[in-house]
Amino acid sequence: MPKRYLFLCLALAALAGKLPVAYAAGEQVVTYCIDPDWMPYEAMRNGKHIGISADYLDVISKLSHLKFELIPTESWQDSLAAVESGACMVTTMINRTPSRSHFLNFTTPYIEVPNVLVGRNGTPMVQGFEGVGNRIVGVVSGFRHAEYLARYYPDLLTEYVDSEVSGLQKLSKGDIDLMVGSLMGVYSAINAHDFSDLQIVGFAEPFDMLSFGVNKNHAELVPLLNKAISAIPESRKVDIYKRWNAVRQVKQGRYGFVLGIVFIAIALVAVAAWRKRVISSYQRQISQKNDEIESLQSSLLEKNRTLEFLSTRDEVTGLYNRNYFMQKAEEEISRHLRFQSPCTLIAIEITENGNKLRAGAHTDSLCKRLTSACLTTVRDVDITARCEPDKFMILSPQTTLAAGDSLANRLLECLKAEADPTIIFITGVAELQSGQRYSEWNDDLNRALSASRRQGGNVVALAE
Repeated sequence: MPKRYLFLCLALAALAGKLPVAYAAGEQVVTYCIDPDWMPYEAMRNGKHIGISADYLDVISKLSHLKFELIPTESWQDSLAAVESGACMVTTMINRTPSRSHFLNFTTPYIEVPNVLVGRNGTPMVQGFEGVGNRIVGVVSGFRHAEYLARYYPDLLTEYVDSEVSGLQKLSKGDIDLMVGSLMGVYSAINAHDFSDLQIVGFAEPFDMLSFGVNKNHAELVPLLNKAISAIPESRKVDIYKRWNAVRQVKQGRYGFVLGIVFIAIALVAVAAWRKRVISSYQRQISQKNDEIESLQSSLLEKNRTLEFLSTRDEVTGLYNRNYFMQKAEEEISRHLRFQSPCTLIAIEITENGNKLRAGAHTDSLCKRLTSACLTTVRDVDITARCEPDKFMILSPQTTLAAGDSLANRLLECLKAEADPTIIFITGVAELQSGQRYSEWNDDLNRALSASRRQGGNVVALAE
C-alpha cells in the first residue's frame, strides 16, 4: 500500500477515536473546535483560526508537543455538539458548568473574562441581573449564561441568540432590551459593526474562567495541557493580551481617520466651522469611551480574584459559606440520582455551658481556633463550611452513614481538645436517602442534632 494511503487510513482511524496518531517528531494529533465568531477571543477567518485562543494554542503546542488540528464548524452550538459527540477531542475556551461536566473534563483556567450588560444609549445603569426587572435579556445559546440564568434566575425574561453579534443587532433594532456578553467581545463587536447606539450599562455575574474542555474519552490530555498552561510565562500572557487589545484600538483609530477624511470632504462644500465642531465632538466621545473601558478593564483584572474568593468564603474563618455549601450539596444530590453514590452530612453546633452562642467577637475568635482542627481532620474531598455563627457543616461525598459516624467522632475529639471545658459540641450525622431533596436531608440532620442535644452534647447522634 502506498505510504500516502496508509497515512490517510491512520488519520481517519485516529479521528474516530480508535488509534492515536503521532508524527515522526513525537507530536500527538489533537482535534479541536472553536467558537467561529467570538472576536477577539477566537474566530474563523478565511478558514484560519485567529484570536486570543489561537495564540495560546500555539504556545501550548510548543510546550506540550501536541499537534492541534482544527475541525471547522458553523457556530458555537455546532462546536459544543461536536466535542460532546467526540468529533472534536478538545474545545479551546469554555466555562465549567454542571451539564458540561457530564461529557467534558476541564483543565486549569488560563484566561479570566469579565461579562457585561449592554443596552441602547440612554439606558440607566443596571446593577447585575437583580436590576433587570421586566426587560428582555439576549443570551447566546450554548453559552454559560444560558444555563446560569435558567438555574438561578428562572423568572428572568430571556431570548436566545446565535452569537454576540446577532444579539447586539437585535438590541440595536429594539427586539430585546439588554444583551449579556463578554467585555472584550462586546467592545470588539460594537466597534467592528458600528453599533454607535449601544453602550455598556452594567456588569453581569459570574465572570468567566475559560479553560480547555476535553472529551472524557481523552482524559489523558488534561494533565498534559495543565502542565503546558502552568509553564506559560507571564510575559507571554501579557503580550497576547496587549496584541488583541491593540487590535481593537487600531480599528478605532482607522475608523476615526476615515470619518475625519469624510468630514474634510464635506467641509469643502460646507462651512469649516461645522466640520471642526463635529470632529471635536466625535473625538471627545471616543476618548471618553476609551478611558471608561480601560478603567473598567484595569479594575476588573485587579479585583476579579478577590471577588470570586469573597463570594464563596466566610470572612472570619476562611471556610466556605452557606451559599457555596448548598450549591455543592445540590450537585451531590444530582450525582446520587444518577449513580446512587452515598453521601453524608455532618453538623456541629458549638454551645457554651449548654447555651447557644451568639454572633460576635467571642464566637468569631472561638471559630477561628476550631477551624484548623476541622481542616486537619476532614479529607481533601470533604467540603467544610461555616453555615451559621456557631455551626460548622461538612459534606462528605462517597461516604456511608457508618463512615460518616467515624469521621464525626474523630472530628469531635479534635475539637474538644482545642476548646475550653465549658464548650459543648452538639453533633449529628445524616446520610442522603433515595429521592430526598436538600430540605428533607437537612431535616434528618436536625433530628440527629436534637438527639445529641438531649444526651447532653459531646456525643455523635445518627439520623435514623
